Parts: sequence; C-alpha cells; structure tokens
Amino acid sequence: MDMGVTAVMLPDLDFDEQIALCQELGIKYYQYRPRVIAPDQRDKPYSNWGNHKFDLTPDRLVKEGAALTRRLRDAGLEPWGTVPSLSVNMRDDEIKLHLDGAAAAEASCVRCGPPPYPSQPFDYPGLLGRVVERYAHVLQAVSIPMGIKLILETHCGTMITSPALAWNVVRHFSPEHIGVIFDIANFGREGEVNPVLAVSVLRDYIDCVHIGGNRRIITDVDALGCKRLAGQMCRMEEGDLYLPAWVKAIHDAGIGPPLIIEDFTPNMAGADRLRQSAAALKRIMAAL
Repeated sequence: MDMGVTAVMLPDLDFDEQIALCQELGIKYYQYRPRVIAPDQRDKPYSNWGNHKFDLTPDRLVKEGAALTRRLRDAGLEPWGTVPSLSVNMRDDEIKLHLDGAAAAEASCVRCGPPPYPSQPFDYPGLLGRVVERYAHVLQAVSIPMGIKLILETHCGTMITSPALAWNVVRHFSPEHIGVIFDIANFGREGEVNPVLAVSVLRDYIDCVHIGGNRRIITDVDALGCKRLAGQMCRMEEGDLYLPAWVKAIHDAGIGPPLIIEDFTPNMAGADRLRQSAAALKRIMAAL
C-alpha cells in the first residue's frame, strides 16, 4: 500500500507547494479538489472546507487537467481521482462536468455521493431503491461511456455511514464501475464495526482509503444525567479507533488500495498536519 493525500487538507498551499511537500514526504497519490469557493469565503483565512490558495474550479480542471497531471507525473506523483462536492441527485450535466475534469486530468474516478438521510425515521427501503435507480442511470448514461468510475464515501450524515449501508448501494453494480472511499475517521463518528468485518463487507469495492484521526469528546451532560458527545478531529495516534488494526485488516485482505491521508487536526497548517500523519502512517505500515 502507498500513501496519498487529498488536496482538501492543504488549503494554505498552492499547487507547486503541494507537489513539493508530497515529494518531501514520499507521497505517491494525489486527489484533486475541484470545487467552487463560496463568495463569502474568498476573503477569509484559508480553511479545509472554505477558502483555498489553489483555487481549482470544476471548469478549470476541464481546461487545465492535462497540464496539472503532467506536473504531478514530472514530480513522480499520480492522480487518484477527484473529490468534488457532488451528489448523485444532481443533474446529469452537472455530474458530467466533473467527469470531464477527471477525464482531462486522467484521474479515473470521481466522488459522487448519495443523499443524506432524513432527520426523522423514514422509509429506508424506498430511499434505497430510489438511490440505486439513480446510480444505475448515471452509470449507464454518463460515467461508463466515459470510462470514469464513481466512488462513494462512507461519510457521517449520508445514507452510507457504515460498510453494510454502503454495500447495500454498491452491490447492485460491478466494482469495475463503482467503488467506495473507505473513510476510517468517519467510522469514528458514525458507522463503526470491527475492522475485519468492515473490510470483508466492502472488500471488492474499496477503491481507496481515507485515513485520519477522530475522537469523541463530552460536550454536555443533560438533565437526565446522560452525556452528550461530539467528534473532534485529531492526530492519527490520538483517535478513538486503533488505526494499526484497520491498516492490518486492509493489508491482510490483499487488496492494496492507496491510503489517502486526511488530517484535519485543528489549529495546524496543512503542511504540518501532513508531516505528522505521514510519519505516523509510515510507522504503522512498517509494523505490519
């Protein structure tokens, strides 16, 4: 398994600075972040989900994707897909724009997520059926003809927070055409099961792994004496999940997906976060 990085965690670096840092740390794979920065964020300090120094819009990736990937490859890196803010419920033309960008950059997969689940109990079989039907349409009408794979992230708040919930969607399709971003930090917030079970459920569909740290903190104790918890992003070594067991399960499954670092430790520069996580991940992999 090789290390990668998502550009989402490097908001304060331009493209050349990101490349140089990846070379320094032995990062092999790079995930593009084609998103439009919201107008109210453009004058704000750089942040993971707000303003970014490398302002890569979806249109810009279409126009400059080939040149950007040449620069990656000249530095010894490879693109591993794109992670736009893209939902399968968006219009076909909106989805196709992101696939066009990935095709231009020779980044052969695009994150295209399912909708969130409602805040009140709902008809899960009905929602699942509609979502599977929508993915079937997008695959046949848009992504398969273009040779681009759709990847779905096991992310808190969406309808695929756990491995089994993700499998309920992707099992209807070939892993050649659809895959899963196996997001371990999100399992620390919602959807956690034993690492061996998690990997076994999704094994053939795991396209890449997002790896970072998350821990539970007590935010309040209510009038009933029950504690309320929230997730706090942190260093890999400080998270609630024991990452060596997760990496070992992936390794032992023999599938070898890239381990894409997502370190959102608060109050740290992107370069410092990547340095600390790359060092920790190297130690974990060396201990296998």
